[in-house]
Amino acid sequence: EALTWKSPPTNRQGRQGKIYYGTQVRTQPPTIALFVNDPKRFNDNYRRYIERQIREQLGFTGTPMRLIWRGKKARDVEDRGLNRAAKV
Repeated sequence: EALTWKSPPTNRQGRQGKIYYGTQVRTQPPTIALFVNDPKRFNDNYRRYIERQIREQLGFTGTPMRLIWRGKKARDVEDRGLNRAAKV
């Protein structure tokens, strides 16, 4: 719901940060991992906005919490430069 009110920022090339999903990974302190396409695309203002929305919507007001912004992992195939298709 927070994404519909204020969409993630875009850079000059028109690429936009995307939040795929979030999950709570620890309970003390409450730690939420947000899986995104690239954590560098989210500036500090947007990160504070998302943290404030999570606090208000999930009832974490007054509770210390942590947000972890995790980017997509590079595929092993791309790192090695191999082609997946087999030549016949």
